Amino acid sequence: MRFFDRLLRLNTIRRKMLVYFMITIILISIVSIFTFIMSSKFMQKMESMFVDGVALTELSETVTKVNVNLNNYLSTKHSDSLNNYLRYSDELREKAMDMNKGLSYDNNRLLLKDIAFMIETYLNEADKGIAAKRGRDIDEYLTVYTTTTQLESYIKEYINKVNYNEFNRNTREYLNIKNKLKFLQQINIILILDIIILSILIIYSTTYKMTEPIIKLSHNAEEIAKGNFDIDEVIVSTDDEIKVMAVAFNKMKSNIKEYIKKLRNTAEMEAKLMDQELQNLKMKNLLDNAELQALQSQINPHFLFNTLNAGVQLAMMEGADTTSSFLENMSALFRYNIKKLDNPVTLKEEIENIKSYSELLKVRFGDFIQFEFSVDNSISQIFMPPLILQPLVENACIHGIGDLEEGGIVRIVTRKEKEYGQIIIEDNGVGMKKDDIEKVLKVTSESKILQKAKKGHTTGIGLGNVIHRLHLYFGKEDVIKIISEKGMGTKIVINLPLENKDILSDREEMR
Repeated sequence: MRFFDRLLRLNTIRRKMLVYFMITIILISIVSIFTFIMSSKFMQKMESMFVDGVALTELSETVTKVNVNLNNYLSTKHSDSLNNYLRYSDELREKAMDMNKGLSYDNNRLLLKDIAFMIETYLNEADKGIAAKRGRDIDEYLTVYTTTTQLESYIKEYINKVNYNEFNRNTREYLNIKNKLKFLQQINIILILDIIILSILIIYSTTYKMTEPIIKLSHNAEEIAKGNFDIDEVIVSTDDEIKVMAVAFNKMKSNIKEYIKKLRNTAEMEAKLMDQELQNLKMKNLLDNAELQALQSQINPHFLFNTLNAGVQLAMMEGADTTSSFLENMSALFRYNIKKLDNPVTLKEEIENIKSYSELLKVRFGDFIQFEFSVDNSISQIFMPPLILQPLVENACIHGIGDLEEGGIVRIVTRKEKEYGQIIIEDNGVGMKKDDIEKVLKVTSESKILQKAKKGHTTGIGLGNVIHRLHLYFGKEDVIKIISEKGMGTKIVINLPLENKDILSDREEMR
């Protein structure tokens, strides 16, 4: 009872929808059950109309079969005909006994009793004929043949009368059923139309009560989105979830309106403070720019290049060819070293830079360090990160050969190996321990590589930095390999993918 009490209060959308759907389903179910019951009754009547007709047809066919087999036996005395006669005669006798049951005295029932009596007489005469045939009494079974033939015609005549009477009765019954079906159809149409109209009214009433407040909420939400908070509150008469939404929406609108008012007041105050801070920042920025320009003017590369070029020209005028060559190499080295590290260069540019660097070292160390170059020009246009080879050569000179008393040799070789352009930097210095090699390679994978790796004297770039940039540039870990043993010198092999040549050429053109 509590459930139905809560249900009938209809204070929620769910309960409203549940009640409306239940009413519609109950009405449709009543119409469907009524239609089913009436249809079942009509089907039973239709079935009874044809049962008697089918029984009479089967009776007539059985009489024909008995008479045919009797005549065949009397004519031929064939055993198959006798067996068929006995089987069909038993079937015919049972049907005759069924027709004699009951005490009804309507016209058709009396005719059926007459048919049953004639069938019994027919079967008795037929049995006499069978016996006469077996006793070879020709006169007797000829008499029986004549009698049974007449009885068969009488039986079929009576069956036709009953069929005719049944047909007339069934016709009247059919017309009666037809009229009732028509009336039932009219009732069904009226009920269905009533249910449709009622459902439409329920749906319209329900949807209107549900959607009208939602439409108002949607309209007000659009106005709020446009910044218009001066709108009427949404009023909902129903006591359901939509009313809760409307009350919450109205409260939210008021709160937002109040909050925006506070924000505007705060924004005005902050705008005044921001203007003051902006003026201070502009002043500080002007001071910073002035200071930066002062620093840049102190280290302007063009000033240094012009100074070196002036020194070269002065040396040439004085006939100091060695000094002129030294200054030219220094100028080229310095110009190359101040390039941005994120712009790729060709292998040819790297080799030219190494040659300038080696000339400077020859002036410094004389024959203490010798350089040997073997360059394959077919791979000279492969792109690679800048300042890769100079730190490696510098490392070989300082840490590899620098501790030798008799000096040493540094070999720089470039060659094509299958799908790679290979660079080899080899020295006959003190070599490296296996632990040191692993430590260098491990440092390249650490995030603080710049702090942990040793820096070169001229570039400020250490071996770990070089390896790390190669890994990042080519996306491979096996791009560089260090082969060394303590006291046996060091060999560094760099494998540059040949496909990198075309790809990076396109990249350079895009830049």
